[in-house]
Amino acid sequence: DCKTEVSLEIENMMQATDKQLYQLVEWAKHIPHFTSLPMDDQVLLLRTGWNELMIAAFSHRSMGVRDGIVLATGVTIYRNSAQQAGVGMIFDRVLTELVTKMRDMQMDKTELGCLRSIILFNPSVRGLKSQAEVESLREKVYATLEEYTRLTHPQEPGRFAKLLLRLPALRSI
Repeated sequence: DCKTEVSLEIENMMQATDKQLYQLVEWAKHIPHFTSLPMDDQVLLLRTGWNELMIAAFSHRSMGVRDGIVLATGVTIYRNSAQQAGVGMIFDRVLTELVTKMRDMQMDKTELGCLRSIILFNPSVRGLKSQAEVESLREKVYATLEEYTRLTHPQEPGRFAKLLLRLPALRSI
């Protein structure tokens, strides 16, 4: 029954979203200096960046899968299921603008972690009490990522910029 199948896919996506939101908070707690920010700022930063942070995580998790997205629960969603659930356009954009590019450049977990930290430490979020500290933390992550790419990929001088160019795609999805 097609309707039951669609309901099951939507249920899978909802469960995965719940799990990934929990994992996101746990991940953030392990980011250096995040928990030293005021609790209100931590909540604001997570509320503002959760969607980009989740999309980055499942895009990277999906690099080894052809034409599919691996959810936090381990379930892989393919194009037909995404279309039936009403998210076909977003699915296609995630695959072409993120998963394929991450796969092509063989983005590693350290690079992903730095990009996600850059997203998390967003000094432009309205209402931050510690905006200067958040900006300083983001700048430290930029410097760390630049140094890391220089050391691990000396043959790719443009890698740092290439990584940062994934951020506008993430933001627009």
